[in-house]
Amino acid sequence: MFKKTLIAAAVATVASTAAMAGDSSVSGQVKYTLADTDGAATDWAASFDNSITFKSTEDLGNGLTAFAQITIDTDVDTDTTATADTAVASTGAIEKDAKLGVKGAFGTIVAGRMEYLIQGAFSSKMDDGGGNNNLESNLTDLGRANAVAYVSPTVNGVHVAMAGNNDGTATGMFNNKEILVAYANGPLNVMASKVDVKDNSDMTSLYASYAIGDAKVSAMTVDRDYDAGQGTDARDSMYRLDYTMGSNVVTVGTRDAEATADDMDIVKLTHKLSKRTAVWVGHRNKGTGYAGDVTHFGMIHKF
Repeated sequence: MFKKTLIAAAVATVASTAAMAGDSSVSGQVKYTLADTDGAATDWAASFDNSITFKSTEDLGNGLTAFAQITIDTDVDTDTTATADTAVASTGAIEKDAKLGVKGAFGTIVAGRMEYLIQGAFSSKMDDGGGNNNLESNLTDLGRANAVAYVSPTVNGVHVAMAGNNDGTATGMFNNKEILVAYANGPLNVMASKVDVKDNSDMTSLYASYAIGDAKVSAMTVDRDYDAGQGTDARDSMYRLDYTMGSNVVTVGTRDAEATADDMDIVKLTHKLSKRTAVWVGHRNKGTGYAGDVTHFGMIHKF
């Protein structure tokens, strides 16, 4: 009986310690792409988009949860992460994120190095994968920023997010500011955002998607209004259809860019080998502003 009591006490102690410590996890992906660009000097160039993420959460009591996350991209592939804007103090290793915060009934407050809302919430919706210069390219060049953000609770399908990045200059705590409003109700998803990049430009974005059975249609527009002397105003619009047939997904899309040379049409067939592993083949018909049309295929595994 005494031994059983000791064992029970030891188990209770371990369980209590684990509960106090919170939960930790490791996830990531390995993606390999092989692409052939018409007219390019080299054929079938390979690229990777690999990352690993460490997450930790802790129950603080009273409905509060603390969390932290570190994400390390082991390569640079502008397919999903664009080069940092020159107006943002984000150069060098822009693809190593580290953020932490607290969340509760009031919403979520997070600080650290992270994607801009316009990049993570918007342009990623049009990422068709498979190498550089895809459907979402040329929409944002903000990269990452040292920022503070707030995300409200969701009420009747609506939530609001606000963020500002701090680059240590003497012009104020938040030099680049953005706000996002999102609404989700069943098959409908709508988002709108605006980001003010100091001494560079304003960017206004709209996104909507609707699922109809096995089909999902999406549309997005990004309107960039540059400050005087910083660039030429531009608007990019994109449209996309994803149709799922069992383990196969057919994707077709088009981008109508301000500059006709940047227009693009894409088609892609993805086969899901499992929930975490997929292979694909695709083709991009590009405007004259690019090196040439691209045929690509590859494989991705998430863990």
